[in-house]
Amino acid sequence: MISKKDIPCFENPLGKAMGIITKNYWGALSKKLEHIGIDRHFTTMAAIAQAKEKCTQQYLSDLLAVDKVHMVRVLDYLVSHGMITRTVNPLDRREHIIKHTAKAKKIMPVIQNGIAEMNKTAFKGFNTKEKELFNGFVETIILNLKNLPVNEVDIKIKK
Repeated sequence: MISKKDIPCFENPLGKAMGIITKNYWGALSKKLEHIGIDRHFTTMAAIAQAKEKCTQQYLSDLLAVDKVHMVRVLDYLVSHGMITRTVNPLDRREHIIKHTAKAKKIMPVIQNGIAEMNKTAFKGFNTKEKELFNGFVETIILNLKNLPVNEVDIKIKK
């Protein structure tokens, strides 16, 4: 049993604590949604659903902060599972337009509810103000780190 004193905090790299959160969150969400036919890329599915205008590979890469090669792999997975269509924009052949299939549209409420339930579980014990503060802190950390020179790091979560 892990005690509170065993949980990495600020004296350890912040990325370690975030990595543990990430692993536990996505692992639990994948388990919760395993009956829907896909076991990952729920964020991409949600981003496609929330796109206000046409959804492109470039838009998704930028929004989710992943490189184009990784996004192609994600979209290949979703195409192979019948979740999306990817078509060349007739006005700009360099651009691919992404849309949910009818199958995906049926399961999007399940994905969105799964994400909402996981967020509720993650924020158990937080009041509204604390959730707002947390989100603000995370946004600030992202902005603080966004423009640093970096080596490309691929984070994989295996089942």
